[in-house]
Amino acid sequence: MQPEISIATLNDGQTADEQWSYWLYWAKILFVAGLAFFVFLIAEHDPKMATLENFVQDIEDQESWAAGGNTLRRLAFLSCAGFGLAGLMMGQWHKFRWNLHMILLALYFVWIASTLAWSIDSGATMRRFLVIICCAIGCVGISRFLTIEQVIIATMLTLLGWLCVGIGNELLVGAFRPHKGDYRFAGTLHPNLQAANLAVLCIAAFSMSRLRPKFKLLFYAIFMIGFMFLVLTKCRSGTALLPVSLVAVWFFTQPVKYIATGTLISIWCVASMVLLSLVTGFDPIEQYSEILLLGRGEETGSSLTGRLPLWKDLSTYIADRPWHGYGFGAFWTPRNIYDIATGQDWTISEAHSSYVDTALQSGLVGVALMVAVALSTLIFVVKRYRQTGETEFVFVIGVIVFCLLRGFTESGLSNPSGYSNALFLAMASHSWNATTGRVEIESVPDRPPLSSSIATGGI
Repeated sequence: MQPEISIATLNDGQTADEQWSYWLYWAKILFVAGLAFFVFLIAEHDPKMATLENFVQDIEDQESWAAGGNTLRRLAFLSCAGFGLAGLMMGQWHKFRWNLHMILLALYFVWIASTLAWSIDSGATMRRFLVIICCAIGCVGISRFLTIEQVIIATMLTLLGWLCVGIGNELLVGAFRPHKGDYRFAGTLHPNLQAANLAVLCIAAFSMSRLRPKFKLLFYAIFMIGFMFLVLTKCRSGTALLPVSLVAVWFFTQPVKYIATGTLISIWCVASMVLLSLVTGFDPIEQYSEILLLGRGEETGSSLTGRLPLWKDLSTYIADRPWHGYGFGAFWTPRNIYDIATGQDWTISEAHSSYVDTALQSGLVGVALMVAVALSTLIFVVKRYRQTGETEFVFVIGVIVFCLLRGFTESGLSNPSGYSNALFLAMASHSWNATTGRVEIESVPDRPPLSSSIATGGI
């Protein structure tokens, strides 16, 4: 009697174990992408955003948000923590390893927890701290059983899903008018937040084009779609920081001699352009200012769209509590929102700077710890890339650089319920656990060929 041959063995010449590994690979990606999609859709997205004047909620809504939490949002983040705990118990990675940036991250969490002792709104501090703890547990759990490549793919799927939801929402409410001169693509988010998501989508697509060069045309197409809608948001910081982040990726992944040569050539080119402009009398700043401002020059003046007066106002609050702040997530009380918004003459509930917001929440000590975590993680990942040459680290480098630079003009890293903050925590978790354990588990068949996945509709 001939031996029985299973159907799994006949498909593409794969054994049953190989096909199980393949399906498990994509099941984990789709589950994480779906979890992130719904958790942050509930936490951050607003279907009315595209119809709001200047994409800003009125001061009553902002005060209501600051006064208390939302039950649905709490359940969403609790589910994220529950999934993280499951990942910690069932993950296949080896034991945790402590290194400098994870010690600094632990100290940062200890510090923001201690702000409860002097918080001006202990209820708000407790709520925000529980949210960021839930995100952190979820991110560490993800790092226990997902490779960085799987995180990149899950990120792309999540962000593409939000982009489709945003386009559909604008079409539904009649706000999708890209032919209008004053149009800004918002979808279900403020255009600045939407721009950050689209920039990360572009970084993810760029990283995958290097990781899977056989399918680079697919990822180039995703990159171009993301970049097109990024430009439509007319967010200057997000649009400018994308190429800066990609240049930083090149800079950190090149040999030292190429870095030095490229830096000298860049300085020479810039100096030559400036000299040529002076000789010919051509003023590039005046000629191209409207292009650089993406058609929003009337909003800018000389104050970064109102940020400099805002930061000057907030500096007086920082001066009152420079080292310890007002409590994690506690500064933007209804009273402070009203006072600052009235003085600035525009509705506002954040500092539009991660560093200023962090100084208000946890003082200069909190800012120093946050920056130290980011820089030490970046140094660690660059070192790992130079040791292994694995292109997965391109995404990690790009995301960390983008988050650090965006922190100067937006409050992404200081928002405990923000997607960019959660993605940063995920990258830190991976650099702690997954990247340090990869050499020991290279024999685990956890990366099936992408060609087979496309052939079977996996992506």
